[in-house]
Amino acid sequence: MSRPLLLRLLPLLSCLVWIPVWQASAQQISAPSLLDPEEMAVPVDDSDVYEDEPSAEEPAEEIVRPSRRKRGDRRSTALDGRASERPKAKETKAPEPEPPQPASRQPPAQILTPRVTDADLQAAWTRWLQAQAALDLEAARKAQEELLKLKEETAASDIEQFSLGFLRAADGRRKAQDEAGALRFVETAVALSPQLPYARMALAEAHLRRSPGAVGAYMKEVRAALTGVLKDPRYRLPALADLGAVLLVALLATAVVVVVALFIRRVRYFLHDFHHLFPRVTARWQSAALAVLLLSSAVVMRLGMVQVLLILLAAVAVYLTVAERAVAAVLLVLAALLPMAAGQLAQRTAFSGTVAEDVYVLERGGLRVRARHGEKRASFAELFALGRFEARRGLLEESLSHYKAAAALRSGHAALMTNMGNVLLATGDETGAAQLYVQATQADPSLPAPAFNLAEVYRRRAALAPDDQIIAENQKTRDALAAATHLDPNLLLWTRPPDERLLMNQPLLGAPLSAADYPSGLEDDGVGERVEAQFSRRLLGGRVGFTAWALPVLGAVLVFALGFASRALKASGECDKCGRPVCRRCDKELGVTSRMCAQCVNVFQRKGLVEARLRARKQIEVERHRRWSSGISYVLGGMVSGAGHLFAGWPLRGTLYAFLFLLAVAGVLLRSGVLRVPYGELPMYLKLAPLLLLLIPLHILSLRGLYRRQNE
Repeated sequence: MSRPLLLRLLPLLSCLVWIPVWQASAQQISAPSLLDPEEMAVPVDDSDVYEDEPSAEEPAEEIVRPSRRKRGDRRSTALDGRASERPKAKETKAPEPEPPQPASRQPPAQILTPRVTDADLQAAWTRWLQAQAALDLEAARKAQEELLKLKEETAASDIEQFSLGFLRAADGRRKAQDEAGALRFVETAVALSPQLPYARMALAEAHLRRSPGAVGAYMKEVRAALTGVLKDPRYRLPALADLGAVLLVALLATAVVVVVALFIRRVRYFLHDFHHLFPRVTARWQSAALAVLLLSSAVVMRLGMVQVLLILLAAVAVYLTVAERAVAAVLLVLAALLPMAAGQLAQRTAFSGTVAEDVYVLERGGLRVRARHGEKRASFAELFALGRFEARRGLLEESLSHYKAAAALRSGHAALMTNMGNVLLATGDETGAAQLYVQATQADPSLPAPAFNLAEVYRRRAALAPDDQIIAENQKTRDALAAATHLDPNLLLWTRPPDERLLMNQPLLGAPLSAADYPSGLEDDGVGERVEAQFSRRLLGGRVGFTAWALPVLGAVLVFALGFASRALKASGECDKCGRPVCRRCDKELGVTSRMCAQCVNVFQRKGLVEARLRARKQIEVERHRRWSSGISYVLGGMVSGAGHLFAGWPLRGTLYAFLFLLAVAGVLLRSGVLRVPYGELPMYLKLAPLLLLLIPLHILSLRGLYRRQNE
């Protein structure tokens, strides 16, 4: 072969020589990974890297050698021993690949703590006032928005002082004929204090003035106002005290009306029989004067109203029916127990000016009030409310300190552990927060807040968990959320706030203090005793305790039993015709069961015994008595509903009418209430309208029923 031909074939021969070498190198290259190489990288220690690495062209049998040169003495002798005993490479299995490390993810947003003080709120309010005075609408709008933002950041349910300021400003706008501006101010007041009854009622009035036909708009606010009254103990307890006072006054007044009406009806027969206790020469006016003196002895001796009523009832007990005596006796027993009931009512409904009110205001997150947290006698409720107030204002260290003090007084409290877990989670202690949430759920399975907050812990863990644990953490999150929404379906409408500025009060639910954990009421436990003593002086003659009410109760029972001795005492009765006493002492010929006096027996039963002229006179007397009785009934019924029924002999119906009528009258008389409420009284028409709707129709119906019964 010629030399030029060899030169031409030399490149082809070189390619044939390098093909096996290229194939051997290609076998050493691994398949590409789906993950980023930087995420798959595992840190390796330099001490395990050999100085001499086998080349890609060396045979596989020579990769592992009995002895190797190491970089210094950093590898242990034991490793050298294991390396010397290794079998050949083609007889060993390749080591299992290590599990891939989690890819780098965005960490969850940090939970921030708000830093809002009462001074910040006051400053925003001052700026709004100044802008309003300067007629700077833009500055006023910004200050108003800042107030609402600060309220949201502090998770305060109501900031009532500022709401009342907006309501006063709305009144000024209304006087200036600016209904639209007044409505905006009232809406802001409602936004600051959604549960304030005054704000809701003002919004209802604003809607009524603007659109009288939109009944649904203002009735919705009226219902919200009434709901606020029922939920807020500062309004609910005084309302209960007012209602209780009205009931007690109506009960006492009913007892007075019933006994007086029965006494007026039967006193004639008492005076007749009382006259028989004296010699025949005694004039009737003399015996009547002595009887009046005897009956008034309880008043002269100041024995109390119940004793006076008891004496009046005892005087006419033998002339009353069983139903009349039973009704009167029951009312007297209730009147005797009234001082004790009034004391208990005062003790249980006292709220204004107490520690319980301070705790309640702190719980709502408004402006701070006094509290006894610095004193040794601070209660669990005070420490709980103060810790929650400080946590919502960003004072986590102070809050945790008060929570721990509260836990020392009452361990295992679910709401306390929930709020303490929120503080720990805000400080970065996820493990401690999760433990407290789990313990709170176990202590009170009906509380949704710990389960909801526990879902937040699991969500944050899932954000940083390895790939093989993400599914488990997400499942825990879903389970915790399902448990929370099952307890409180309103959480289904909850929207997670953005992560740009995640404040502690937004993603975490706080557990409020339950009504059972509030302080009992007044710091001075003797208020009930003082109220009971005051009522006892008026009703029972000044005695207090068991003997004060036990004696009147026993007297009422004895008076009821006295009525069964009417035949033994030969008590006179009422003539069915003329109303004169039916007395066997005056007329021996009358039978024991006679229902008419001697004159009516001779005139109406014994025919031809008296002249027609005397019979006509007696008939006129009977008609006069009927008219007189009807007239007295109408007069009493016109004064007090039911009193006419009592006088006419219908005790049950008359007592019911009298109680309802006097209940409405007592409500009108006590319309100002017996206990004060914050920020003044509710509109008077809310109290008077229901009472008048009860009073007027009831009075008309009772008179109509009395007229029909009288003319049957």
